[in-house]
Amino acid sequence: MKLQANLCLAAIFLLFFSFKLPLFSISAIHALSNHTDRLALLHFKKSITSDPFGILSSWNDYVSFCNWPGVTCGRRHPRVTSLDLQSYNLKGSLSPHIGSLTFLRFIRLQNNSFSSEIPEQVGYLFRLQRLFLSNNTFGGRIPVSLMNCSELKYIYLS
Repeated sequence: MKLQANLCLAAIFLLFFSFKLPLFSISAIHALSNHTDRLALLHFKKSITSDPFGILSSWNDYVSFCNWPGVTCGRRHPRVTSLDLQSYNLKGSLSPHIGSLTFLRFIRLQNNSFSSEIPEQVGYLFRLQRLFLSNNTFGGRIPVSLMNCSELKYIYLS
């Protein structure tokens, strides 16, 4: 079975490089991923009803989302790895679209006024290591889906 997989990979490698086919599929995947992260962040912004410091005002199409305040992207891939908007007095709910930020490792949203429930989609973030949501007004139950976050080391919800 392993030999077949290696032969298959070798055949694909030869096809791409023997016929000099463009590797557009790899760049298309990166572009799609970038688009997904950007849209997820814009949905996050939409769920904010009050931004008294205007921290999200530069979250627009004129600036790369990796340069938006509070957003950190990885060095190798332009994917969101950290969302740090603590203590900006933001009001609103936590968008379920946050679950689309699949490279997210750190969420720091403490000391704001987020309400509603913590969305189940946070459980899609299997790379998540730190979740800081303390000093907000979340209600409801802690999502069971957080058990899917096997890398989660710190969680602050008080």
